[in-house]
Amino acid sequence: MKFDKQTIAAFVICIAVLLLWTPFCRMMGWIPEEKKPVSSEQPAAVKSPDDVVAGGKKSEIKPAAVNETKQVSEAANKISNSKLLNIPLQKISNKDIQMTFSPAEGDCKQVVFKHYFKSDYKTEISLKNGIKPGALEIFGKEPWKVISIVDNSKTGDNSYKLVRKMETASGQQFLLSQNWKIVDDFLADYTITVKNISGKELELKDFSMLGNPIPPMAQLSGDLIRRETHSVDYYTAEGSFGDIDIGGKESKFEFTPKDKIKWVAVTNKYFTALLLPAKPFDQLVKKRIERQGKKDEKDYFVGASGGLYSQVNVLSGKEVSFSAKYYCGPKIIAELKKVDSSASKLMHLAWGPLDWIARVMLNALVWLKSLCGSYGWSIIIITIIVRLIFWPITQKANNSMKKMQTLQPKIKAIREQYKNDSQVMNSKVMELYRQEKVNPLGGCLPILLQIPVFIALYQTLDGAVELRQVPFWWAADLAKPDTVAVLFGLPLNPLILAMVGLMVIQQRLTPSAMDPMQQKMMLLMPLVMLFFLYSLPSGLTLYWTVSQILSIVQLLVQQKMNTGEKTKIIKKTA
Repeated sequence: MKFDKQTIAAFVICIAVLLLWTPFCRMMGWIPEEKKPVSSEQPAAVKSPDDVVAGGKKSEIKPAAVNETKQVSEAANKISNSKLLNIPLQKISNKDIQMTFSPAEGDCKQVVFKHYFKSDYKTEISLKNGIKPGALEIFGKEPWKVISIVDNSKTGDNSYKLVRKMETASGQQFLLSQNWKIVDDFLADYTITVKNISGKELELKDFSMLGNPIPPMAQLSGDLIRRETHSVDYYTAEGSFGDIDIGGKESKFEFTPKDKIKWVAVTNKYFTALLLPAKPFDQLVKKRIERQGKKDEKDYFVGASGGLYSQVNVLSGKEVSFSAKYYCGPKIIAELKKVDSSASKLMHLAWGPLDWIARVMLNALVWLKSLCGSYGWSIIIITIIVRLIFWPITQKANNSMKKMQTLQPKIKAIREQYKNDSQVMNSKVMELYRQEKVNPLGGCLPILLQIPVFIALYQTLDGAVELRQVPFWWAADLAKPDTVAVLFGLPLNPLILAMVGLMVIQQRLTPSAMDPMQQKMMLLMPLVMLFFLYSLPSGLTLYWTVSQILSIVQLLVQQKMNTGEKTKIIKKTA
């Protein structure tokens, strides 16, 4: 097919409209300015000039309404003496994380990830506790009172012990001991002991704890996120996995599984806080914070999850202990499996059966990186491997489409001859297919078999924290577009432009049974892809571009092979 003046004019007009339409609408005021990411470090009830920006104007944040399950107490444990609040915070750390604790409140105030940074590439990502009860705090159905601190000591850089004298609402006193120890990269052991120092049996109802709150990734780091995950995930003792959308409707968020809980986590696209008790929780505990903008739109910007034991009884002079593993860090399959083999289920790479394929792809990507030392080259290698695996299937599809293309003159003649009798026309066309041994779906079915694998690979590259802030060639970050310059306010992303150009070349080389007008219409498809995928992360466009190159190579090789076969036939006939 040749490019005529009309086709070239259509291309130019489409490119201009697609690239300039959004800036024009924003200039005219038809599209509001994009909201800036909201800092999750500011307590919800405190006003901050940078909290919400909409349409270039600041909007006041109303005091946050805490939206929580019935099992979560609205009040944290009370401090009997204000001087306790002046006791310095305690910090433990290893090479990957730093955890900060409040001796008075017995909770984790902050977790800092030392090797993960915000969108400015220099500020460490940190989870700050802006909810009550706090992260890893122990609390009951009714708030307890903190009488005094008995032990507040560190036993090394990675271990901290806190013992406090507590008092229930009925006046019974007990010692609450909490011990945290970082045992691996992002994994800590957590031990809780309750010792009854009163003269009668101690009954604690809804003995609960929460993990760290985690906001959506865009608010946590300032990243531009295409596909966010923000949910409470859980795994029951019966082996059932579930996830609850933190931004979902009230009725859906309030759902609580009936089975006991083996582990529970709150997660966003890249990070998670997971709590795995040695003894399964009796019930799931979760909460979220809601705040409203100027349009009174609900915005759930942070969530936490944990569990509770319905009833804890301790005889006078006796003690009861609980233990748990606590993982707070990036969603890396190898790290999550250190906690529990089932913990990798919270990766949220893809849906249904595609999730299993995506996990295989991610494991292969990490393994290839260990060999070649670069995630960029790993993407190229894994794309080549996948394309080679599907080479025979793709070749069969191309051959089928080529046969369909050669039959088009005969099919056209049949349609012209029997245009007034569609039933006869269809039967004649099917008879022609049988005579020529051509399957009209032969070009589609092989391609359909490849789609699940390519979708799973796409989802893997889009959701892998391993690619975040990793440079390759001119791309500064494989999780962001490979912008090299900005021209007239528009970013210049070479990989997506190369991908679209290769799509046009592939379309021209691919055998087609469509008429010339339909082929021209199909040439608009790359422009549509350019419009919708222009801000695609460079890791994805690298995969797609390499895949397009391999498709073109296969088409050229196949055409040369077909030409060689025709030459041999002609020589034999001569």
